[in-house]
Formats: sequence, structure tokens, C-alpha cells
Amino acid sequence: MTDRSDERFKKRYFQVSQGWNGLTAVGLALFAACTAAAFASPAAGDEFAFVLTTDYYSAAYYSTIEVQPPRTVDNDIASVNTDAVARYDETDNMVFVVNRFLADNIQIVNPDSGFATTGQYSVGNGSNPHDIVLANSGKAYVSRFEWKTLLICDPYSGDSLGVIDLSPFSDGDGIPEMDRMAIADGKLFVTLNIIDHVTWQPAGLGKIAVIDVAADTLIDVDPLTPGVQSIELAYANPYTELRYDRCRGELVIGCLGAWSGMDGGVEVIDPVTLESKGIVATESGLGGDVSDVILSPGTKGYAVIMDAAPWPDNHARLISFDRETGEVLDTLHIQESGMGASLAGIELSRQGELYLCDRDATRPYVRIFDTSADTLLATIDVGVPPYDIVVVQEPYAAVPGPPDVQEALSSALLTAYPNPAGARTTIGVKLSRAEDQFPTGLLIHDVRGRLVRALAYPFRDAGTYEVAWDGKDEDGNPVASGVYYCRLAGDETAAAARIVLIR
Repeated sequence: MTDRSDERFKKRYFQVSQGWNGLTAVGLALFAACTAAAFASPAAGDEFAFVLTTDYYSAAYYSTIEVQPPRTVDNDIASVNTDAVARYDETDNMVFVVNRFLADNIQIVNPDSGFATTGQYSVGNGSNPHDIVLANSGKAYVSRFEWKTLLICDPYSGDSLGVIDLSPFSDGDGIPEMDRMAIADGKLFVTLNIIDHVTWQPAGLGKIAVIDVAADTLIDVDPLTPGVQSIELAYANPYTELRYDRCRGELVIGCLGAWSGMDGGVEVIDPVTLESKGIVATESGLGGDVSDVILSPGTKGYAVIMDAAPWPDNHARLISFDRETGEVLDTLHIQESGMGASLAGIELSRQGELYLCDRDATRPYVRIFDTSADTLLATIDVGVPPYDIVVVQEPYAAVPGPPDVQEALSSALLTAYPNPAGARTTIGVKLSRAEDQFPTGLLIHDVRGRLVRALAYPFRDAGTYEVAWDGKDEDGNPVASGVYYCRLAGDETAAAARIVLIR
């Protein structure tokens, strides 16, 4: 039996526990039903949930679930490290498995080759990589938890293109504990845990390093202070995936603080001003440690919460909450059996279905919930307990460039009818007061916040308007069945209309 006082065990326990969050690119699309057999190349437009499973000791694999019912499952396609997370790059339509502690490599999985592993490369022995994000097909960044330097490399060969030293942001041990990443507004954002390598407790508030993607140099977020400064978060230990909400133009991060401390929360960051936009929810308000969080373009957020009871008597819950007040709205699932909390990552599909990795020792399932009613749709057996999940879908045509962001232009009410809609819906817009400047049209987003269509309209005065959407993307192609959100162009503060398309 392992001695819990052993330093190596404590280090391993911390590093495995630090991975109990959902990685990857959030939310994706629903297309027509898929019938691909195991290891047959998927047809264009197929969509799958890619699931990493592990028992933390000897067995770890990846499996796939077809998003379209009847949700055919292909289990144990290939092996991965027992401590791994996944990243899906939608531009290249490629899955990257980050094999972390004691593996130190990136595994390339190609959906177009029946999810076969097509490459693998080391990122440095003992580096403990935690994330990979692609700037383009020839350049990627890899965060290395145990090292001071962020790796820049070719994402397919692993050939080094340089490193960026992040040690100026570290605590006394000289290591910043770089973790999750996101690219927004031409900048790379890297969360820094700032953990004491002796006690494995937070050594200060969490940080986010900001890097110019074109120049691969650190950006000083506070030029008035000597040295190069990072974004300082309100809480310690930024723990969840760093998600970029394209619809609202903000980065979302959940900070765990100290385990069982009720000293963390969910914070949003403006990637343009490099400043905090405030706290969305606190751990004390949500009722436990935040291990993963997703904010929808609508009014709700979802989080996996672990309560404050000591292990193994603690338990985990999947909750929904009001993103404006931080108030818990509903408990979708609670897991109490087994030895301690064992829920893991969550992901949101474009059809508005939330995927949960439930690591119950006796009933390990991927649970799928309908977010319109917060009800359970399906439980999928993937064999070994699921740990992390991404949804794989080749992107459709989208509006080039970011939407215009201005101050709130008007007080508006948006509705859609019919809703659910088939091929066409009409969006009702009520502007309740006149302004010097009016919105120039409407923006259609999917649940991941991706901008799929801009509808120009000459709003001229307060009053009621009707704007038609034909259910097509910017290139005139019909978008998939699913959930979409409509907002006024240039007014990110106005409430969004939720539109359900059913083909």
C-alpha cells in the first residue's frame, strides 16, 4: 500500500487531481445521422463525441459516441496515458491527446482515418504537458506544468520552433505551473496555477500570461508597473479549461483555490483590454469546489462542483446556475457512491446537449442532458470510467473576423417565431427607446459562441421590427439542427433570443 506521507505520492495525487476538469474546445455541431463502422473513415459532416477513459492506474483508452441518435459507441479504439486530456482543433479537424504525468507526449488522432493514432512526439521528459493549442497548421503551443518554458512547436512533427520563458510570473519555486490555454484577438492566454511544489498548495493568486501570437513575445498588461506583468485573477489555482466565449467576447475561467476551501469562483476576462470583467459565481454560492464550468451564450452556466467534505466522504454534482447572479438553478446529477467525488469534464454540443463524464466506480457513464429543460437524455457506457470529452465536427462557413463590440446601444427585446423552427424563422426586435446610434443588424451564434451569420438591417428608431433568418450560414449553406442565439450587432449587453432549428 502506498504511504500517503510519501512525497512522490503526494505529488502524483495533486497532479492527477489537477486534471479533474473538462478540457477542450467547447460545444460543436449536429449533422445528419452517422453510420460509420469501427475504423471506417467518417463521411464529411459526421459528428462524434471523443471520450478519454481511465482507471488512473493501468487502463486508459479513447472511445467515440455518435452525436446523432441512436448514439452508436466504439469503445477502446486505442490506448492513451492514464493521465491524459484532449484538444480538438476544428480548423484542421484533428484531435490532440495530451499525455501528461510520466508520459510527456502529444498523440495525434485523425477523425478522417477512423480516429486512428497517426503520430506521437515527446515534449520533454518530465515536462508534464497540460494543454496544446494551434495557432495554425504549422505552429502550436504546449504548456508544460513542471517546466518554466512554454514550448512552440510544429503540431504534427513536434519539431521545436522555440520557447517562451514564463518563470518571471512564478512564485518562490521558480515554476509558474502553466496549465490551460486559449487564443483570442491575436493573443495566446496561458493560465498559471502558482502552486508551491513542496506543499502543493496555492502560493498566491492565479495568473494569466498573455503572449503576442505573431511575435511570440510576452505582452505587458500593466506598463505602469516595472517588469512584464500578467493578468492577476481574483482567486487562486485557475483549474478549469480556459474557454473563449466568442459571442460575448470574453474568456471564462474557474478557479478552485485550495481544495475544500470555498475560496474560488468563476471569473471572466476581456481579451482586448486584458482586464477582469468580474466574478460570475463564487464557490460558496455554488456550494463546492469548481472543477469545470461552461457559460452558454444565453443566461445559464453549468458547473461540476465537489463539496467541502473530506475525501472519501465528499461528492460531486452537475449544476446549472444563473450567469448574472451566480445563483444555483438546478442540480442535474449528483454522484455519491464510490470512494469520493468522481465526476469529471463537461462539454456542450451545438444542439444544446451537455455531456458529462461520470466516473462512478460501479456505473461509469457519459451522461447527456438537454439544456433547454436540464433533463437527462441518455446514459452511454464507455467501459472504463470516462475522464475527458471533446465534440468533433468540421466547422461550417462563419462570418470572417470578430463582431463589432461597442457600448450598449439600446434597450431591446428579441423573440423568434416559429420556435422551434424548420428552414426559416422570424426574429422580432423591439427597441424601447431612441438612441443616437442604432444597431446595424443581428448576429447569429451557435452555443459555442461562434458567429455563423450576420443579418444586416437598418434600424432607425425605437419601435418593433421583424428580421427573417433562412437558417443558413454566411456562405448560404443550411446550418445543422441545433440551438442558436441571436443578438443585436454591437450590443453585447442585450438579452439574446434562443432559437431551436429542427431539420
